[in-house]
Amino acid sequence: MNPVDEALRGLVELPPDLSAKALEVPGLPERLVRFIRVEVAMNEQRRARYSPEALALVQRARLLAEQRKSAGETREEGMWGFAQRFAAITEDS
Repeated sequence: MNPVDEALRGLVELPPDLSAKALEVPGLPERLVRFIRVEVAMNEQRRARYSPEALALVQRARLLAEQRKSAGETREEGMWGFAQRFAAITEDS
């Protein structure tokens, strides 16, 4: 196994042609490790910043948005529906 593959083992499988070309890039394994460390640190900060409930809410919202998009709903239709629901919730009684 070449050094680039070794650095990414368990994360991603490189096609053989790309793996061979990546070996020609000076310092690539070190830069990949540095990049992954930064990404891990940023992910840990995000997790610490937001409660599990907030993260679950965002995940549900993203899933719902993707379902609506797949069903053909446009952004404008979604915003109109949001405005209608928001108005109904915030109306003075």
